[in-house]
Amino acid sequence: MNKLQTPTEANSDKSQFELDRIVEQVSRTNNLKAIFLPVFDTINPYQEQLIEHLVDLGMQIEKGNPSNYLIPTVIKEGKPHILHLHWLHPLFVRSNWLKSLIRLTILITELYILRLMGVKIVWTAHNLKNHDSLYLKFDQICTRFIAKISHGIIAHSHTAKAEIIKTLDIKDRNKIFVVPHGNYIGYYDNNIGRVEARKKLNIPNQKIVMLLLGSIRSNKGVLELIEAFKRLKQEKVELLVAGKPANKEFEQLIKQKISEHENIQLKSGFVPDEEIQTYMNACDVVVFPYQEILTSGAVFLAMSFSKPCIAPRNCCLGEVLDHDGAFLYNSDCQDGLLQAMEYVINNQSKLINMGKHNLQLAEQFNWSKVADMTIKLYRNCLVKS
Repeated sequence: MNKLQTPTEANSDKSQFELDRIVEQVSRTNNLKAIFLPVFDTINPYQEQLIEHLVDLGMQIEKGNPSNYLIPTVIKEGKPHILHLHWLHPLFVRSNWLKSLIRLTILITELYILRLMGVKIVWTAHNLKNHDSLYLKFDQICTRFIAKISHGIIAHSHTAKAEIIKTLDIKDRNKIFVVPHGNYIGYYDNNIGRVEARKKLNIPNQKIVMLLLGSIRSNKGVLELIEAFKRLKQEKVELLVAGKPANKEFEQLIKQKISEHENIQLKSGFVPDEEIQTYMNACDVVVFPYQEILTSGAVFLAMSFSKPCIAPRNCCLGEVLDHDGAFLYNSDCQDGLLQAMEYVINNQSKLINMGKHNLQLAEQFNWSKVADMTIKLYRNCLVKS
């Protein structure tokens, strides 16, 4: 030890040396390794696109299986710098409550062990509770635990960040990073026109078509949309609801609601990638009547297909969409959604230019930028104690 240094100063120099060494190490992207868990790249292009662009930047990404235990996975794949968690419910929800409780207990224990091993934990908060409302008490315990133990939390908007802080009572706000969702420009086929798309769906060309596309759940406001649409009483307008309902009971309820309305179609079932373009190119506007939402890849999908949108302004979507490309309404207003649909009918001549504007907005949210921001977040977590 330098005789002019105090023990405190020497320890400080040692800590700074260690910090500099870590910074130098993680600045070389090729050294970074992460495990993504769980991975749904066959049904959700978000992870596929993010992983592809992280790998392009030199990262090594392993895909974890939610059915496997974490510690054996780490031993098999080699210790990662980052464990990147996404949707949480597949990590512990099992066939009954007892199995789910046991799995949750093991998950919490494994995450503590991984932290002690020096693995940094990052969580992308796609939602704050599972959409199927399964074992919500366990879900709440898991979400709050992950939020507390994580070195970094990704929110897709500043509105989402504020909601995460409020709902989960986050004390260290600096560990929440806003990383936007990426677009889907060029990901899906887009080579059929409006006339051909409508012919496939048996929709007359003169109709104004409003589309709700994706998984059909109560939190997406589909029932509220149907009731508001009925009040339009416009023969020249058609509502198309396409996607897989949450369950048979909900599907039957929707069919009951639309049974006497020929201008409301339900196309029930999972929409394959190759059919996305048919629905998008057949419609004039895409509707997002969400009741609860933290982020939405479907909005970026609509924007990537040059479509104007209807969406609530008082949620995270208000940060992505603007009045030049969307009919934004106040979801707290009883007739807000109805008024937005009426605006669409009265401003039909503006729809094409609004869609073009949304495509220009979507181009700003490219995956290279998203991947670069994600790597910077990883580096930030690695220099944390």
